[in-house]
Amino acid sequence: MFVQLKQKYFGKEIGERIDVPEEKHVKSLIEQGIAEAIQGDPLGSLIETQVGNMLTNLTKSLDQTIAETLKKFGEAQSKSRKNGIPLIFGEGGEGDTKKNFGDWLLHVAKATVQKDPAARKHLEDVYSSGFSPWQKAAMSELGGSTGGYIVPPDFYQSLLAISAENNFFRQYAWVQPMASATLQFPYLDITTVQAAGVSPFFGGVKASWTEEAQQRSETEPAFKMMELKAHELSGYSVSSNVLLADAAFGLEKFLMMLFGKACGWYEQYAFLQGTGVGTPVGVLNAPAAVKVPRNTPGHFFFPDMAQMLTKLLPSSYAKAVWAVSPSVVADLMQMKDGSQRVVFLSIDQGATRPPVWKLLNLPIFITEMLPALGTTGDVMLIDPSLYVIGDRMSLEIAASEHVNFLKNQMTWRFVQRVDGQPWMEKPVTLQDGVSQVTPFVVLQ
Repeated sequence: MFVQLKQKYFGKEIGERIDVPEEKHVKSLIEQGIAEAIQGDPLGSLIETQVGNMLTNLTKSLDQTIAETLKKFGEAQSKSRKNGIPLIFGEGGEGDTKKNFGDWLLHVAKATVQKDPAARKHLEDVYSSGFSPWQKAAMSELGGSTGGYIVPPDFYQSLLAISAENNFFRQYAWVQPMASATLQFPYLDITTVQAAGVSPFFGGVKASWTEEAQQRSETEPAFKMMELKAHELSGYSVSSNVLLADAAFGLEKFLMMLFGKACGWYEQYAFLQGTGVGTPVGVLNAPAAVKVPRNTPGHFFFPDMAQMLTKLLPSSYAKAVWAVSPSVVADLMQMKDGSQRVVFLSIDQGATRPPVWKLLNLPIFITEMLPALGTTGDVMLIDPSLYVIGDRMSLEIAASEHVNFLKNQMTWRFVQRVDGQPWMEKPVTLQDGVSQVTPFVVLQ
């Protein structure tokens, strides 16, 4: 039912018309003087007409697709576990035909949209998945927009595995589980400049040559505090209500893959280019990053590679990876040394074989998440093991039928909380007091 606001309400202005699906909520708003009913509900007849036309005009091809899908799912469920698993999860797949991500999504929809207590009990008993109110909305469990259900650990790990396929940061980084929204932990201070002849890598601890029976000098290591704060990464997708009402077969692979890859793409983009304002601190904007001047504007040549290596933390020589924009590939293929010899493609490799994506024997990851050739950050030399990812470990998924009501579609929202930042807050000054190195080298 539509009401017109008489007072400001959750960011909505006076006079604005809003749709309140629950009759008891409408009554409450009117009794409190917050809103007034709109006589005649001007959109009601229009909605009714549109919904009727939509349901009448479902195409035969869609009906056939749905029928075929439901038939396959029904056949799979009627078979033994051994024979049913390949039909639902694919050859070599693992899982339970009665307990899977699609079934979990179906019961989330019933619990959040239809307020079905049996569905909520099923989620709690079978999947140990409890309701989690969305903190930015009213603390209410009356609609899909106010909260979601925490994804069970097995499904969560599967989603992370899918995202990690194209996410080199998560594969190599230090991943720290977070039991709460923030996490603080100490780490050794290796960035404070020490006196000449004193290594910074021991946090200020010094050893000295001492004669027998002489007093030893006491030194204490210095520590700093790192704070991780879980930032919200969220998105949504839609699916057909007709398919949703009958089976999980079509949802299982589609939504598992979609949610996993979406989370993986956007979190890695933040790890590379995040500003640190409401997002993780990305390498490009990290105070610990060292930006190396480019030898030739608009290109990546051999001298740039050599200069970047000199700025890399020595302990990262065996662990670093190259991250480059696709627009840099042409310069890579034609890279030559001072004697004009091609260095990326060997003579025996030639142009008929796929290139070995390594430079100085360090892996190269080509990613669209970096700026274009000639822009700061088009090439990075990174040691991801010295980048900390804070994982809140509570991906939430909720459903709502109201967003795409006229299209007869269910809207799925996913919310993940994660943070990331370099292990150090600035470059390391070596014992010579001049040279600065870092695990995060960026071509300027």
